Amino acid sequence: FKELPYQFRNRQFGQSKVDSAVLVEYLLLLVDKLVGHIVPARFILFAMVGASGVIVHFTVLYALLHSQLADFRDAQIAATFTAMTGNFFINNLITYRDRQLKSGKLLLGLLSFYAVCGIGVVGNVGVAHFLFQSAYSWWLAASAGILVGTVWNYAATSVFTWRK
Repeated sequence: FKELPYQFRNRQFGQSKVDSAVLVEYLLLLVDKLVGHIVPARFILFAMVGASGVIVHFTVLYALLHSQLADFRDAQIAATFTAMTGNFFINNLITYRDRQLKSGKLLLGLLSFYAVCGIGVVGNVGVAHFLFQSAYSWWLAASAGILVGTVWNYAATSVFTWRK
């Protein structure tokens, strides 16, 4: 037996089907092989999208608090819905690529996402507001609220928003 290397030729027709989504799926497969027996790989991707939403969340929250346009509770609500909207579209493109919502179903999916995540928002804002009132810093209170909402949002949106 002998290993023979393969040399790719230059493409003559069409375009490659390898795009960033395929690369994400490959990385997700690797993650699934590492921790899939403990935590679903799709949850990890959902959480990673959520983590990117934390940047949006904190930016909106910080801007509203420091401009004094809203008190903490109202700023937390605005920041949560802003991040939630961005997360819906990113999850639709990446996390649930195999169940991607398009056209009219996209708007219905967004409304479903809002409705289902509304319960997560109540938990998020409630925990964050309680901790903030208990003299925790705004960013720590907001982080705890986000964590509480993540598990609920993943489980519920998997069932109601991106069901097969």
